[in-house]
Amino acid sequence: MRFVIVATWKGPSRSRILRRFRFDAPGGPDGRRTSSRARRRQKTPDAPPDTPVETPTHLCSFRTGRPPMSLSRRRFLTLGAAGAATCALRPERLLWAAGRAGWEASVALPWATQEVYGTTWNGRIVVAGGLRSGADRDRRFTTLEETALFDPSTEAWTRGPALPSPRHHIVLAEADGTVYGFGGFVGETLRNGFQFRPDVYAFDGGQWARIGTMPMPLGETVALAVEERVHLVTGSLHPDDGASDGASRAHLVYDSGADAWSEARPVPTGRSSATGAVIDGRLYVVGGRRTEGGVTNLGAVERYEPTTNTWTELRPLPQPSGGLAGAALDGTLYVFGGEYFSGDGGVYGRTWAYDPDVDAWTQHDPMPTPRHGLAGAALGGHIYAIGGNPAAGIGAVTSSVVERLSPTTD
Repeated sequence: MRFVIVATWKGPSRSRILRRFRFDAPGGPDGRRTSSRARRRQKTPDAPPDTPVETPTHLCSFRTGRPPMSLSRRRFLTLGAAGAATCALRPERLLWAAGRAGWEASVALPWATQEVYGTTWNGRIVVAGGLRSGADRDRRFTTLEETALFDPSTEAWTRGPALPSPRHHIVLAEADGTVYGFGGFVGETLRNGFQFRPDVYAFDGGQWARIGTMPMPLGETVALAVEERVHLVTGSLHPDDGASDGASRAHLVYDSGADAWSEARPVPTGRSSATGAVIDGRLYVVGGRRTEGGVTNLGAVERYEPTTNTWTELRPLPQPSGGLAGAALDGTLYVFGGEYFSGDGGVYGRTWAYDPDVDAWTQHDPMPTPRHGLAGAALGGHIYAIGGNPAAGIGAVTSSVVERLSPTTD
């Protein structure tokens, strides 16, 4: 049983109860509490002024549809014991989540990589490409061609076949037993390291093979598969003239059975570096950023219904973020990580869980190693956060860390 309750009341015990449940309120960049002195020094828990945090709450309402209500202390304890309340998210209040999500270390990647995406295939996690930063003053990096596969039954990573060509930001999705890799960039410095390549690769257990090209130069997109169709949603457009539109509303659909492309209804909010997942045949796209005139993180959350070709705008992510990762498990969408560039910049460690049944976000335990540019995948009752960079941007600290999230409901 999972429930989320917050109550307010007048009386001498109010302050004691608030302190008791304040453990889930946002703190520093890793989601932990900060001291009162530190809180006075920062405008928001993560400091970046362009990415304000909404401290969520859940005002209790009954399943019969009654509006949110204040509770007496006795009534609060009665409902809490019964677990009979569901809750609607509101900003700037207190959150208490009975369902927890705990992180632990998993088996590290055989090599460090960031700007990498993951998917699942044949009972394994697949990640491919990415980049590894160097330590020189020109901030050179190496674009990777390696593929790694993780088997949870043996708790081991194995090296798979190399990509036909090195790529970073190559997005992966599995459809009908085949892993597809779309687009990505080549290069070795920040100046020339984002040269887009429109190739489409396929992997079904043998070697990767180039099977075609994308109909438009869409990078840093979100790839989500529903049956035989892979949807590429949002991203940055990289035409031949070298310009970049970092807030695309594109929605491409690749039919793997027919080997054909089409366009679907554009997403309402254009952005790149978002994340997403599929729940009950519907696409969820979360967060991302715009880069016109500076980097602005977004909290937009939108759901696509393939049967009607329609988008629905949902409750925003409480912490706007770009370069984050996510995955769905047991009907819940988990997102984590990301980066910001305001001030001195930094990365996020918070973990957020979205329940589509009530359109509500809750905050869970933070990642032990906050990162951006990481891959996310769900497999075997766990969610994995793979690789990435523990500092904003492309620096000399590319990571091989893998951590595993184990949601609980007690």
